Amino acid sequence: MRKTIKVTLSVVVGLVLCFSSSFFIDVDSFAAQNKSDVKNADTSENNSSYKKNAQAATITDDKKLEEPAQKLLVNDPTRDRQILRLCWDIVPGAVKYEIFINGLTLVSFTNGIEIPVDDLNTKFQVNAVSLEGNTLQSKIPIAHMEGNPISPRTTTEFNKMKYPPLYPVYSWIPTNGAHHYEVELLRNNITVRRYITPPPVPGEDNFDFYDKNPVLEEGNYYWRVRGVTVDNQPLTQWSEPDSTNSFIVERQIKFCALGDSITHGGGAISVPPSTALYNWETYCTMPIKNLGRSGDTTAEILDRFDSDVLPFSPEVLFIMAGVNDYRSDISAWETIENLALIRNKCYANGIRPVFITPTPLNSDQIQKVGFVEAPPYDWQERQRIICEWISKQDFFINVNDKLVDANGNLNMTISIDGLHPDADGKRVIGEAVDAWINSNINAQ
Repeated sequence: MRKTIKVTLSVVVGLVLCFSSSFFIDVDSFAAQNKSDVKNADTSENNSSYKKNAQAATITDDKKLEEPAQKLLVNDPTRDRQILRLCWDIVPGAVKYEIFINGLTLVSFTNGIEIPVDDLNTKFQVNAVSLEGNTLQSKIPIAHMEGNPISPRTTTEFNKMKYPPLYPVYSWIPTNGAHHYEVELLRNNITVRRYITPPPVPGEDNFDFYDKNPVLEEGNYYWRVRGVTVDNQPLTQWSEPDSTNSFIVERQIKFCALGDSITHGGGAISVPPSTALYNWETYCTMPIKNLGRSGDTTAEILDRFDSDVLPFSPEVLFIMAGVNDYRSDISAWETIENLALIRNKCYANGIRPVFITPTPLNSDQIQKVGFVEAPPYDWQERQRIICEWISKQDFFINVNDKLVDANGNLNMTISIDGLHPDADGKRVIGEAVDAWINSNINAQ
């Protein structure tokens, strides 16, 4: 949920890509709360510790969740005002979209919106807008239009990904009138997880959910979402399964990528990792399994190596990590020690470790956007030490030189927030990895 954008984005939602963008709570404890508890839920932008420590509701695959015995309050087409749902393709570099309709200007931070209207045939226009408020594209073509929808429209692009990510992000067009949402993950048509999102802060909408639990078990999956009222009543039916929100998990994958949000994906402040355009794996001709998890330090990546990497038995593991270390108070030598331990684990398990240099930062842009703290003054020196160590490894790929400006900062032309490379930056990384594969694997 990253919505209310001004010149500074501290209100947008703290750490857009470095932490889960939606809160989640245990489904049983939530059901026991009364209405006042829901209203008093902590949804402030600064409670990142709550986001990180909250426990997700995980249901074992041999136990079906019971449907709540509640009346379904679907959108009623006989009511005075109708609901017009518009969806369009994402415009690279757009932070938000302006919708002009009935003399009003509405704002959406995802590629779709539901609007109450008197006439479903009313005229409208959608423009893509940059961080600075400039129009990037006007009169965006509408890819899908629907009147009085009875279920949310999902926006994940698993059909465009060669493998599903280990940590999926579920995204959808916000439902008009929804107070919060229920999200479920199903394997072989059995619900294995259910999440409930607390309501957003005033003026914002939820439109994505970062699953902090890895999807490891083999099988056929799909996820679904429905809108819920303030009284915890279903407002809509569940979204329908289709190719965009369904995926297959399998083992024995040749190439995997381990890392933080740069590997996990997403960008342009409001675009989640569920969008293929903002994932560097998209730009590789060889399929690569995404094992990235937003917000991870090298220590956290090391901690989950055995559980997240070994089940897939990769022959080659691309490792891109460290940016969350040197933008905080973690020393370069501690980062190198963690990377060396990851390398040793790879060799001990017959995996070829290929290190990718961690991306640079742009302190001025980070401070301008304001949704994460500015990095320490010596981040460049710490990054240099890490990159120098990487350059001495048996296998490495240097992407840092292709992403920096003349001052050694992350080039502002490929990063809106100063931290995450956007679509063009992800293309640079993906093409560099692809070139390495062609030179070192395919040519053999």
